[in-house]
Formats: sequence, C-alpha cells, structure tokens
Amino acid sequence: MRNLSVAALASASWLAHRMSVEQASSLGSMMSHKLGAGTKRNARALANLSTALPETSQTDREAIVRSMWDNFGRTIAETLLIERIAADPARVSLANPELLDECRGDGRGMVFVGLHFGNWEVMALPLPHHGVTPMCVYKPLRDNKVNAWLQRHRERLCPGGLFPASRATMLRLARHVRAGGSICIAGDHRDSNGLEVPFFGRPAPSLALPAMLAVRHGTHLFTVRVDRLPNTRFSVVLERIAVADTGDVAADTFTTTAAIQAGFEAWIKADPGRWLWFYKRWAAMDELESRKQGNSDWRQQDYSDTLQSNQSNARGDTPL
Repeated sequence: MRNLSVAALASASWLAHRMSVEQASSLGSMMSHKLGAGTKRNARALANLSTALPETSQTDREAIVRSMWDNFGRTIAETLLIERIAADPARVSLANPELLDECRGDGRGMVFVGLHFGNWEVMALPLPHHGVTPMCVYKPLRDNKVNAWLQRHRERLCPGGLFPASRATMLRLARHVRAGGSICIAGDHRDSNGLEVPFFGRPAPSLALPAMLAVRHGTHLFTVRVDRLPNTRFSVVLERIAVADTGDVAADTFTTTAAIQAGFEAWIKADPGRWLWFYKRWAAMDELESRKQGNSDWRQQDYSDTLQSNQSNARGDTPL
C-alpha cells in the first residue's frame, strides 16, 4: 500500500512537470473538489465552521468549504512544482520586509510561526532574500516512504535545514535561536500535549514551543500567512507578536501562545476559505490515537516539565 502511495505521488509529480504551474494548480483544484466532497473531512469542516462561525448560514459554510478544497488542491499541486516556483522571483514576495529590517543587528533570534493558509509551503521562501535563513520544522507523515519522498523534494528549498519534529530537533532549535538564529514552524495544528488557549471561543490544545523559545531566549516572534495572488503568485505577510515578559515562564508562554492563536483567528475570519477547516482542532484525542501519533508528543511533553520547574526561576540555566 505504501509503495502504491509513493507511486501515485511520483506519477502526479510526473504529470505536473508536464504542465505549467497555472495548469497544475487548476488541475489540483478540480481533483480536490471531486475527491473532497462527501468525505468525513468535508463533514468535519462544515461542523467546525458551524461552531466557530455560528453567524454564517449553511450556504455560507458550503461556499467556504468549496474555497477550502480549491486552496487545498492547488497547494498540493503547486508543492509538486515548488522548485519551479522558488526559482521564479516573481512568484513569491515578502509583503512587509521592513519588519525584518527593524530587527537587524541586535543579535536576537527570530521565530516564525505559520498556519495552513494559502500555500503554506512557500512561507519561508522569500526570507533568505532578506538575509534570514531559518531552520524549518515539519511533522513527519505516518507513511515513512511518502514522508521520505516529500522530504527529499522539500529540503533543497530550506537553506537553513529541514528537520523532523523530535526531541533532538527541539534541542537543536533551542540552541539555534539562543545563538541568534531563526526557525520556521507551523503552529495551527492541534497539539494533544499542548497548552489549551482560546481559538474561536473554545479551548484548543495548541503548540507552545514557539512561545516557549521566544520567552526563554528573548527572540523576535512573528506569525506568517501566505496570500494567494492572481496567476499563481503569492505574498508572504508577517505580523509581530508581542512576547509576554513578566518573569513567570509558564504564564508568559501561555499568554504568548494565546496571542499567536488570536492572530491566526483574525486572519482566518478575514478569509475563511483559505484555511483547512477539516482539522480535529478542538476535539479531544483519545490515548490510543495519541500513542499512534508518535512524534507529536515531543512538542509539548518534553518541555512541559521545564515550564513547571522553572516558574520561580524564569531565566535559569535549562536545556531550553
């Protein structure tokens, strides 16, 4: 089955490379609509919308989900041609590079936290053109062979390195930002061991690592979104997030994590069809499924003890 998955991915890549970026993107949209409608993910997206945006009508929610599938399919197809997109400077631009200019020269690290919005795969592409080469982190797929195929495909686009989520990666990230480096990570997935902060009015287990690193090491913190432009072009938008600094590491990490998620929420509300509503973002995950996730636990569990043990010593010498 796994060999079939890799073969299907390779075949899709072969087909995409015989098209223009625009043609492949359009085909991805069409296939996503056909395959997504009527699935459990489609139903979950509608249910999530009903709870998160209760002011919308059923017709509104169905239109949002159609836009979601359009964006999802386009992103998957465009990822197969990501090297072609990266090689064309007209495809991806940074909307507000002045935010980076304001941070230069102070020796502090930078943490970029993105969400699955627009084509999230390109969020780090324009940063090296502005003197920032972040280490990028990805969540490994359960299918190891597909994961290896995608990693080989993506890693050449991350000059700062592409690393799987793991405890070893966590420690590497901490050392990197402490030395003034930068990292880029997606932060809108649910984290079964994360901090429960408000997201669309409900507690949502959320990745706390970006806030933790910013609080512990005084880094600059940015959220990142990708806007779609006509003709398969993209604008990467940064927003500065204020890092809480009361001296209480646990409380400051919670406050800063909540600020990150609030920023995501505002962006999603402004253009809800660009986000992936089919995530199990709020639902509790049972213990068996949590164990199956494997690598997901590293993100919060390994440093939750650090948070608790350092509440009275906010700037002590810890692995992070």
